[in-house]
Amino acid sequence: MSAPMKYAIALTLASLVASAPAFANQAHCQPDVGESRATTPTSSFELLRDGSVIQRGANLQWAQCALGQRWDRADCDGRALAFDWEGATSAIAELNSNGGLSGYSDWRLPTRQELEGIVERCREAPAINEQIFPNTPWAGFWSSSVDTSKQEHAWFVGFYYGLPLEYSQSASYRVRPVRDH
Repeated sequence: MSAPMKYAIALTLASLVASAPAFANQAHCQPDVGESRATTPTSSFELLRDGSVIQRGANLQWAQCALGQRWDRADCDGRALAFDWEGATSAIAELNSNGGLSGYSDWRLPTRQELEGIVERCREAPAINEQIFPNTPWAGFWSSSVDTSKQEHAWFVGFYYGLPLEYSQSASYRVRPVRDH
């Protein structure tokens, strides 16, 4: 084999090796949906194998399952419960008073910005990395952020498209606990 051909093969192999993490991080993306690259690649999270993950860079620990679902060491089983906003805050308080999750009892509702930080913009239905957050319903998830311009309204993020919206606190949405790490 000639030297130029060996050089071309070496360059091609080096290129493939260098881009391998990018290919692996794109595995949860859908073709022709939103962003061309993953916005929440799996490599941005540390899987703790206890039903929670650390979001690197954000210093947050997330429950992998929504409230009502049960972590079975590989997946989220069961149905995510829906709560009005007051019920969501009460459900978090109850979670903490009953021993919490993953050895911690300081879980809370995420802010709107924190929830938007786990939206995956290269996919929809659900707009989330399902390798990290399996069986996430396409539904809305409450945030702790209230809409100060409209009394009795709070923000949620809908995980069909990953859009933040505000709505009446009497509406029913899901809850994904988070804590500062």
